[in-house]
Amino acid sequence: MTLPRSTVCSRLTPAPGRLSPTALLGIALVLGCGETIDALESGDTFGGIYDRIEALSSTCSDCHAPGAPGRTDDIEGTQDWSTRDTAYTTLHGEASDLIGNFAGCNGVPFLGETAETSLLIASLDETVRASFSVPGNADCNADAIADQTVKLGGPLPDDILQDLRAWVDDGAP
Repeated sequence: MTLPRSTVCSRLTPAPGRLSPTALLGIALVLGCGETIDALESGDTFGGIYDRIEALSSTCSDCHAPGAPGRTDDIEGTQDWSTRDTAYTTLHGEASDLIGNFAGCNGVPFLGETAETSLLIASLDETVRASFSVPGNADCNADAIADQTVKLGGPLPDDILQDLRAWVDDGAP
């Protein structure tokens, strides 16, 4: 029996624990499920947070993108905010190419299990930064984390910071 593509695509919601989101995406792309592709193109890559922090993302890309005008030798090497997809992918990686007192955080994931254990949040939130530590890495602490709010012109608005914290606490979808 052959089912229409729309029927097959609508049935791609498995029982919990059956297929990973990556497997579902692969199946959807092979089948050509337009709804899935449209959802990705509409900004769901960051669970909606990317659109919410659009001003932050354009500021980040001023330095964190290949060939960016503000990029210098002392900027973390893996972050690439030139597109939504590269920003998402690189945020799920680890810090590298940090120099000076920031070098202690090389190899540390940007996103922790919670906002309080997240290098990204620590670089944007003074409270998290003050008590930040990485188990097994005494060199990545408050003194080794650059305060990114200086480049943003001051602290993030509380509502945006809370959205970022919630996004990380939700597993950074």
